[in-house]
Amino acid sequence: MDIANYLSELLGQHGEISVPGLGYFVHVRVGAWYNDAERKFYPPGYKIQFDPQTLDGDDTLTKYIAEKKKISLASSKYFTDKYISALKQEAALQEVPFADLGWFFMDKGRIAFKSKVSNTDNASFYGYAPVSIKKLNQPAAPEVTAQPGTVAPEHVSTPIQATTTPVQSPEPLPLPPPIRDIQFTETVNQPEEYIDDEPEIRRGISLWAIILIVVIILASAALTVYKFKPQWLHLNKGQETQLLPEPKATPVTKSDTDSVKKVAQPADTIKKAISKPDSTLNKASVVAPPADSSTGPVFAIILESTKTLAKAQAEADHFQKKGVDARVYSGPGTGKLIKVVTGSFTTYEEAKAQKDRLVKEKKIDIKSYPYQLVKHQK
Repeated sequence: MDIANYLSELLGQHGEISVPGLGYFVHVRVGAWYNDAERKFYPPGYKIQFDPQTLDGDDTLTKYIAEKKKISLASSKYFTDKYISALKQEAALQEVPFADLGWFFMDKGRIAFKSKVSNTDNASFYGYAPVSIKKLNQPAAPEVTAQPGTVAPEHVSTPIQATTTPVQSPEPLPLPPPIRDIQFTETVNQPEEYIDDEPEIRRGISLWAIILIVVIILASAALTVYKFKPQWLHLNKGQETQLLPEPKATPVTKSDTDSVKKVAQPADTIKKAISKPDSTLNKASVVAPPADSSTGPVFAIILESTKTLAKAQAEADHFQKKGVDARVYSGPGTGKLIKVVTGSFTTYEEAKAQKDRLVKEKKIDIKSYPYQLVKHQK
């Protein structure tokens, strides 16, 4: 960080600046002057006066650096203090150039500053360069008697000696114009530059973002199962009830898997049913589960579940029109709802195969599922 250039810019703007830990700088104007050792006339210009006494609490420089470098005020103070410490250590060994303002050095244990006079940054000085002169070595002139009609030669060195004595004291400059930031290619013995490396803050993924991603994934998985594998939602339907032991029942004729098992009835019972009025025959009847002499489980395909018997019978009629041998089933293990079922199978696999065939023929809904019926005891 080139703090010297920032200090030069502030001096051009304010005319004076105090740097905590270093000293007080003021921009003053000097008139034309003559350097007898160099035998040169120097034009008017500006120079820097330095006083090691600092003013506490002046943070003009650190604020200016923070704005220029886009860093915090604490970081600016840290780098400024580090730069000043390195500058004092190097000045104890040798002269240290300070931008285009002058040089720092140690004088009897105290830091001092030798200013460079500059007149190139102000139009009022016209940018004049120093002028070198030669002194004339004049030996003592012999005495000459004046003759009538002759004129003694004049001493030619008198005007030159009269111009070698002007000395002007520097006048304080209230507010000089800004000084351009002049870059020098020679960087020998420059104080070490410090680059402000502020650590980057790494931010992880928010906890709420992770929770939201998990919820979206679970919802997508559930939607996929419901759309493509709805039968997975009914895997335990057939294992909800347990079969009860029952004695041997009267053997009945067993039809194909799509037909309802019918128990043989006596002839008198058939005659009584025929003699009943039409109103009795039109009433919906609940079909009891078919009796089976085997001790194995009985499975059927659940087509619909309704709350009323009338609606269940209507659904059964609707399926029968499609060619499905549907019937109303109500009994133990059916719960509060009345079931509309079809078929009678000895294994779950047979019931599932028949269900898949009917779904493929678009006779029943895909939501239908195999169900293990509870056998009635006589």
